[in-house]
Amino acid sequence: MRHYSNIGQDKYLFDKKVEFHIITTIKKTMEITEHKTKKKIYKRWWFWVLAIIIIIIIIASNGNNPKKIGQNTENNGAPATTEDQTFKVGDQVKLGSSIVTVNKVEFSQGGQYTKPAAGNEWVNLNITIENTGSSQQYITTLGQMFVRDGDKNSYQVSVTDKTLENPSFGLDGQIIAKSKRTGWVGFEILKAAKNLQFQYNGSMFGGGTVLIDIGR
Repeated sequence: MRHYSNIGQDKYLFDKKVEFHIITTIKKTMEITEHKTKKKIYKRWWFWVLAIIIIIIIIASNGNNPKKIGQNTENNGAPATTEDQTFKVGDQVKLGSSIVTVNKVEFSQGGQYTKPAAGNEWVNLNITIENTGSSQQYITTLGQMFVRDGDKNSYQVSVTDKTLENPSFGLDGQIIAKSKRTGWVGFEILKAAKNLQFQYNGSMFGGGTVLIDIGR
């Protein structure tokens, strides 16, 4: 009987030790967790990562206000309206490290084999983009170029007669540093559309916007 009693006592002491160890471990874990939750925000690593990203965005945005720096001599007309950041055909507009110029605007009803949809027409823009930066730029016409009208309709890049005639003179792709590219970009718009403007976005994710009146 005594032998069994000793075994029971030993088991009881062992269980108490295990229980004490578990309770101590839980308390330490809770203290560590509480300490972490009370840690000041500026001591957290993600706070400084977020701060650096915000600073970079602010610095980059300083150069994203479009401004006229010159004019294509082939196009003469009324001066550009800078109050609402709207420019005209022939203006050389600087946005960040890019200089955007709409050289020419042509409207088309199509030809014998290719035509826009009924009630629509094509507008073709001859555009020059110059990269004044020290690194290459990537242009995507589908994501950066649009035409909009006075009724707030927005038109995306479309395949037109002019772009089919000049497939090697597109603007999509890479523009190396200190160089420029000229090409045709087409849009399919409503025939009745008025107060047309060309919209160029500095990138697909922002980067400022240029608005250029293209007539009618």
